[in-house]
Amino acid sequence: MKLDIEGRVALVCGASKGMGLATSEALALAGVKVLMVSREKTTLEEAEQKVASRGGVVASLAGDVSDPELAEQAVRQCKHLWGKVDILVNNAGGPPMGTILEHDNLAWEAAIQTNLLSVVRFCKAVVPGMKEQNWGRIISITSTVSKEPSPNMVLSAATRAGVSALTKALAIELAQFNISVNTICPGGVLTDRLVNLLKTRATREKRDYLEILSESKQSIPAKRFASPDEIADVILFLASERGGYVNGVSLSVDGALTKAYN
Repeated sequence: MKLDIEGRVALVCGASKGMGLATSEALALAGVKVLMVSREKTTLEEAEQKVASRGGVVASLAGDVSDPELAEQAVRQCKHLWGKVDILVNNAGGPPMGTILEHDNLAWEAAIQTNLLSVVRFCKAVVPGMKEQNWGRIISITSTVSKEPSPNMVLSAATRAGVSALTKALAIELAQFNISVNTICPGGVLTDRLVNLLKTRATREKRDYLEILSESKQSIPAKRFASPDEIADVILFLASERGGYVNGVSLSVDGALTKAYN
């Protein structure tokens, strides 16, 4: 399938590893110029070099998405380098595991800043330019817990659900400007984040990590975790010309794990 995406400009958050890196690489290899954003400068520079070594046109910006100034800074850098922003991929590491009584107000504030308000800020920063050029794609990576909340993942569930609501509202507002706004809700994806969550769960339940790992795989109808590349491929389609009529959707990409059908 011809994606008609060559020459576009993308801003990808959380781009130094995992799904963010896979997405940056997929976009770059499809002919998109990519600004890779992440808080871990050394890891980010290594990721940038990896994508560039495969022929991608990329640049990087080190910063934490919880920083209220980062979104505008990233958009300015994109415009300075390439004149515009066509595609925004919101992605940030999830908050820690725990139930409502285990988290203090500071933990809630941190989760809201990182996983919800960062999306608000980056959207606000890119939307004016997208409206002006009458083309744009905004894709946010969240989690299946936004649809089927878990008490032990209450911070993630609450903030990720907020992103889904924001996505629907923006899609309705911006569709007339040829801007699509969608959310990807991954299930188990083989990343450092998943490994750390499973290790935390093993500690909390006083069980063996490998037992928890196997149990988690078996709970997925597909009987396996996704690779970051599989998430990136879905994002690539939604970011393309071909995917433009898919709009306002929170799409589960989870090997049939989620039981809800919306």
